[in-house]
Amino acid sequence: MIVTIESVLPDPDRLGRPLDEKSIEDIKRNGAAIGVQPLVVRPAQDVPGRFTIVVGERQWQLARASGQMEIDVTLQEHLTEQEISELQLSECYHHENLPPMSMGRAFLRHRERFGVSQQELARRTGITPGTIHHYESLVRSLAPDLAEKVEKGQLTFKEARSIADISDHERQREIAEPFVTGRLSSVYVEKVVGYAKKAPTKPIQEVLEDVLRGTKAAAKVKKGPDPVPRAGVDLTKLEIAVLEVAGLLDAVQLQTIPEYRRLKLMSTLRILEVKSKAALSFLSGGHSREMTMPRPLLRIGEGAPAR
Repeated sequence: MIVTIESVLPDPDRLGRPLDEKSIEDIKRNGAAIGVQPLVVRPAQDVPGRFTIVVGERQWQLARASGQMEIDVTLQEHLTEQEISELQLSECYHHENLPPMSMGRAFLRHRERFGVSQQELARRTGITPGTIHHYESLVRSLAPDLAEKVEKGQLTFKEARSIADISDHERQREIAEPFVTGRLSSVYVEKVVGYAKKAPTKPIQEVLEDVLRGTKAAAKVKKGPDPVPRAGVDLTKLEIAVLEVAGLLDAVQLQTIPEYRRLKLMSTLRILEVKSKAALSFLSGGHSREMTMPRPLLRIGEGAPAR
């Protein structure tokens, strides 16, 4: 159905966010790849000949910005308020990437208003029950200050939904700290939460160290033995040793190290760095088997080595 652009009105109660000029330019360049949805409208209440947008406002805004006079719409005359709300929820989740806290509040408002379960809402919107649960848990269970960090982008949705499974807010804050500060990658968050659940009284520092050690140790398990090289280094043992060292290096970043130990460890790691680079060069196709030792570090109080 073709109607004039000016006969279409935005829904003032729409869940999504209005598009700014940059977003409109992005849509012009990328089209449906960033979430343009077909325009669905209903007759506007008390305004004959006009239509209110149900979903697809991005398409309408793009058409207006492009100077179109007419637009193709799908008219739905008998939608209930619940159906309209569910169509908008689906649009926001699948096409607009609404911020996590806003999406969680929208799910909760809808379910409370229309009295539906997470499973029923999932069936009606095509969004999985687990996804709805995770978004709602940010609103129901996450400490308010951590919810603010999610709003600011300091804590990712993946991190926040996992941490929200911990009931104690103070424990949530302890678990969140290394992810907020960037000391740990979000790939570890589910394991950290799992360990914390199993040992609710264990200091979080120990939980983090257990996770890091356990992650590296799990990488050692192989489905079957690799062929044994005819001579030289046992490559399986080498791989296991490297993984163990990698786990220890992750763990060392989470503890305080005295100055004298720090300097000594730096010297040792520089040797490892040179050896690793030489081995990588050889494995990448280099032919030189020479592994140059690093220049010795100066001890405090010593001058430069003689040339």
